[in-house]
Amino acid sequence: MTTNAITQHIAALAGIPQQPTAADQSQPTVPAGFRLAPVKVETGSVSTIAYLPCPTWCDEDHVIESVRAVEDVMHRQGGANVYVPTFGYGAYPVQLHAWIEADPVATNPDFRAAHISVSDKTGDEGAHITPDMAEKLADDLIGFASELRHMARTARQANAIGGAA
Repeated sequence: MTTNAITQHIAALAGIPQQPTAADQSQPTVPAGFRLAPVKVETGSVSTIAYLPCPTWCDEDHVIESVRAVEDVMHRQGGANVYVPTFGYGAYPVQLHAWIEADPVATNPDFRAAHISVSDKTGDEGAHITPDMAEKLADDLIGFASELRHMARTARQANAIGGAA
């Protein structure tokens, strides 16, 4: 057999491992309770899409909410809100917000685990509570709501009998 450019090329390729074909649909292993989700990473003028395991409870859009590094990805889910209206002169109504959150690269295991964050409109970090702490807070809020109903009845009765000035 004569040696030419084509046979030399084929011989050189003999040591390269076979590459996957388009028919190869293998995916990375994703732990139970997670899905592979796209994450947009923007560093300077470069934008890249990476795929990371994301908890199934997380409803954060990691493409719209881009990060500067993969380590900055936080997982969050929706939230509950309470707004206390006012007829007074307050700058804004009292507001309380709660949502589920997890920081997969936090050094504190409580922050790595799914937990509940509670904050007000001030923008301060607020409180981070475990599920057990959230159950206790919920019980306290039910008691608060009961007391609030009692105060509303008392104020309504006082106004009905002319107690308002």
